[in-house]
Amino acid sequence: MSLAVACRPLSAPRSLGWPSHGRIVCAWIEAHCVYGEGDFFGQPVRLLRYQKQFIYWLYEYNPDTGNRRFRRALLEISKGNGKTPLSGWLMLFELLGPPIFGPKGSPVIAVAAASFEQADLLFGDMKHACRESPSLKLHTDAYDTEILVRNGPGRAFRVAAVAGTNDGGRPDKVAADEIHEWLGGKARVHLVLTGGLSKRANSLVLNTTTPGSDLDSMAGRMHLDGYRVNAGEIDDPEYLFVHYGAPDVYDLDDPEQLLAAVLQANPAAGAFLRTHDVMARFRSIPRFEFERYHLGRWTRADESWLPPGAWESCAGEVEIRPDRPCVVTVDMALKHDSVAVVVAQQQDDGRVAVQSRVWDPAGDVIDVAAVENHLRQLHRDLQVTTVAYDPAYFQRSAEVLLDEGLPMAEFSQGAASMVPACQDAYRLICEGLVVHGDDPVLTDHVLSAAVRETDTGWRLSKGRSKRKIDACISMVMALFLSQVPAEVAAPPNLW
Repeated sequence: MSLAVACRPLSAPRSLGWPSHGRIVCAWIEAHCVYGEGDFFGQPVRLLRYQKQFIYWLYEYNPDTGNRRFRRALLEISKGNGKTPLSGWLMLFELLGPPIFGPKGSPVIAVAAASFEQADLLFGDMKHACRESPSLKLHTDAYDTEILVRNGPGRAFRVAAVAGTNDGGRPDKVAADEIHEWLGGKARVHLVLTGGLSKRANSLVLNTTTPGSDLDSMAGRMHLDGYRVNAGEIDDPEYLFVHYGAPDVYDLDDPEQLLAAVLQANPAAGAFLRTHDVMARFRSIPRFEFERYHLGRWTRADESWLPPGAWESCAGEVEIRPDRPCVVTVDMALKHDSVAVVVAQQQDDGRVAVQSRVWDPAGDVIDVAAVENHLRQLHRDLQVTTVAYDPAYFQRSAEVLLDEGLPMAEFSQGAASMVPACQDAYRLICEGLVVHGDDPVLTDHVLSAAVRETDTGWRLSKGRSKRKIDACISMVMALFLSQVPAEVAAPPNLW
């Protein structure tokens, strides 16, 4: 297969032959904006070809009225192609650039993302440009969460949807980044921020995102509508939708076809995006995650979290030895779900051996006493360094066992703990660094687990399956803790 793949969007607007202010906008950005944090910090911006093409589309105008063609836009593209800084530079143009659509009045720009961290990335590109650009720093006062136009009206401010908002400062421009993360109540923040834009002439909502995993979400609906608008199935003349990605026609297990898919999906490949680094991630992260982040594809959130055969290939003889340290984890429930206890121990060959025991509820009742007695027995028979538990359902038992001398330790099953734990478990299993005894119950729980996206990454859940996954969750905790040294050496004295 030829690798000369043209990096064209999978979906783009139909041409009406209308003129564009794109040349003015591109020239202004390259004359006044500089790069933020990264290898090119403080250097003048040089727009990529795809960025210029998007700008030309975004700034098309009606030749009869002079008004914008598009007032709502979604740029959907793989991770690492510079969509976030592009959004920031465009908002700086809206704040400080020439009034190409008539009098600007007092521009108020909301710079928003689902989390504070992502909002800081987008707003940070704007802030650094205002502080480092020889021209912009003369006309702005850039603070941590706000940029003010010096000696004139106009401001841009940061918004994190995770904190909610009641009014958002009545913006006339909104830049919303990574909207696939705007789930649940965060979608309402987007509605609030954009709700009043119809009252302002030539207002603009600029959405940017990598593809997500839930087409029933706000971003998923925008994605589906965008394809229908570009195909002429929906009449929405003010909506600009541009999607870069690789179609599902490549055999990703063939290195040449994988490279071709990466080149087609990533217009920044060969510029600042390191293609070989992207290729290397294909074997180190779940397939669905690679397709979303690097091939620009929407995936299902509840598909299997492990490659076919990865768990089965880890089956082998398991011996938990009493003469070496081990960790124990508990996934507790009150009713309906099962309770799982997993033991994990490092082996001589570098693998981690895991062994589980599961209690199903009798009716709606869990035999908590039986679980406690099992933990006591493990503590007597083995060198247990840690008994980790989620305090949500096991706090009373943990206090009793702690008083008896068991090394109890809290392990919250919130996203902050479980996201890195799940990803660590994925790596260990795929690299063959786990050995299990082919216990059918543990295997059923592991293979029934599915992926759920969060703001900070993916973690495991039941997905659409009604089967239990408690032993899998307990194993994920145990594998994560097995990688933490029992004792961490004190750092050297700086003096």
